[in-house]
Amino acid sequence: MKDIQDTWAKKAKQEGYRSRASYKLIQINETHKFIEQADLIVELGSAPGGWSQVIKRKKKAQTKCLAIDLLEMEGVDEIDFYKMDLYSDEFTKLLKTLNKKTDLILSDMSVNLSGIKLVDDESNLDLNLFCLDLSKQILSSKGTLLIKTFSNTNLKKLKKAFSENFEKVIMEKPPASKTSSAEVYLLGLVPK
Repeated sequence: MKDIQDTWAKKAKQEGYRSRASYKLIQINETHKFIEQADLIVELGSAPGGWSQVIKRKKKAQTKCLAIDLLEMEGVDEIDFYKMDLYSDEFTKLLKTLNKKTDLILSDMSVNLSGIKLVDDESNLDLNLFCLDLSKQILSSKGTLLIKTFSNTNLKKLKKAFSENFEKVIMEKPPASKTSSAEVYLLGLVPK
């Protein structure tokens, strides 16, 4: 199994992607084509920049993308990177500068794991709900939200919250995701 996982890391290196996570976004986007349809994209937790690289390659020329992370990220052409805390006034001010609604919010974020499952699960749920709340504020009427989450006791609650806020909710486990990992991606299409 490790060989399969190493294949994605090797492929990323060969194709110039910063992380194997790039393929997760490529694989999910293959079916739904949400990057190609968006005019304004907000990427949360963008470092090291693997998803930003995919966005740059798939987006329309005029599409604007804001990538935000607490960590430094080497620049990606045509992506506007902001090093800031999502819970800060600075982030709130940045959102106010947007002169239109966002078509796509992407999040590959996870909290730094403490090793205490219950604490980690609750912290990740809080992060997921933050993304969902943000989508209520800034997504366009045909917008899309894609977040990383985990197959745990909170998933049912999170899916229910998504179903209350989106016309269609899809759970994805892309082939590039480690089979041993509990990570899954929730996709919300068309806000209610």
